[in-house]
Amino acid sequence: MSRWTERQILFALHEAEGIGWHTIRDLMDRIGLLGLPCWLDRPSSQWQDSGLKPNVAAKLAAQFRSDRLEQRLEFTKRSGIEWITALDEHYPLLLKEIPQYPWVLYGRGDWKCLGEASVSIVGTRTPTSYGKKVAATLGEQLGHIGLHVVSGLARGIDASSHEGALKYGRTVAVMGTSFDRVYPPENRSLAGRIVENGIVITEYPLGMKTHPGMFPLRNRIIAGLSLGTVVVEANLRSGALITADMALESNREVFAVPGPITSPKSAGTLKLLYEGSAKLVRSASDIVEEFKGWLTTIPSPYNNETVDAIGEQPLTDEEKRIYKLICDQDSTIDDLMQRSSSTFAQLHEVLLSLQLKKRIREGPGAVYSSE
Repeated sequence: MSRWTERQILFALHEAEGIGWHTIRDLMDRIGLLGLPCWLDRPSSQWQDSGLKPNVAAKLAAQFRSDRLEQRLEFTKRSGIEWITALDEHYPLLLKEIPQYPWVLYGRGDWKCLGEASVSIVGTRTPTSYGKKVAATLGEQLGHIGLHVVSGLARGIDASSHEGALKYGRTVAVMGTSFDRVYPPENRSLAGRIVENGIVITEYPLGMKTHPGMFPLRNRIIAGLSLGTVVVEANLRSGALITADMALESNREVFAVPGPITSPKSAGTLKLLYEGSAKLVRSASDIVEEFKGWLTTIPSPYNNETVDAIGEQPLTDEEKRIYKLICDQDSTIDDLMQRSSSTFAQLHEVLLSLQLKKRIREGPGAVYSSE
């Protein structure tokens, strides 16, 4: 290849093992992406003469080479992996607002998802049945109204939130590994379904060895892609609290789901609520309400009128039937079960949808009335 583009040069630097974010930033500032192609294939001595430490110079001399760049580009392409850089126009705007945003993202799926309104859901890898149900329900609710769900493809809360989102909407999985080392292995099938109904991404090049520090680092991407982060269940040492902290540092909203004070799995969420770092979440409507004004004032592509359109969405036949019963008389769910002959599960789903569509509200004593 006779001439390398700036994005390919950035790809080459990112792919060099042992060359970190700050080194790349330094090289871009001192030499510039336009000048860096001339530094391909240079010996370690010239890199040292430019002011780099010997160990960094040796790594660049060994890896910042035209033959290696060509090989890595071809290998990535053959593996069916697409990639974007921070130089590209369609790089997600929200992500670029965080400190140390990824220079390169690798992905499979629909890249448009990264530029559309999203909320992240995070939590423990070993949730209670309550936590799994809440994560799935919130994912489903957010997907139903058009907000994408971002999570980390891990066991537990992550997997449950992805599963819930896939029922009606789309979801974004941010891996803490490269594509050839999907972890945990049992979520490979889930990752495949997300590729078809969203996108799976990572900042780690193919072949990169997995180590524990990669997972907390990717949490900044989860927080950075999202308007806000919801913590469902987390103990006091959970990585989900790292994601919450990163969201706060990036001036994003943080939400937490309350749980039993006797449950260690809720200690982290209760701490966030007690300290005032997070807003309490009872359903997706609490999340949507927080962003309603903001979503309609920011420029496209985030302002897709998702929130404002909720109250104008048409009702299904079943929703119309239940809505009429509530309009005729304020009712509890027990009243509605008797009058409608619907099961609790059926009613729960319809009532939730009617609340999200701003047709009914739940008052004291769990009494439903029309808006």
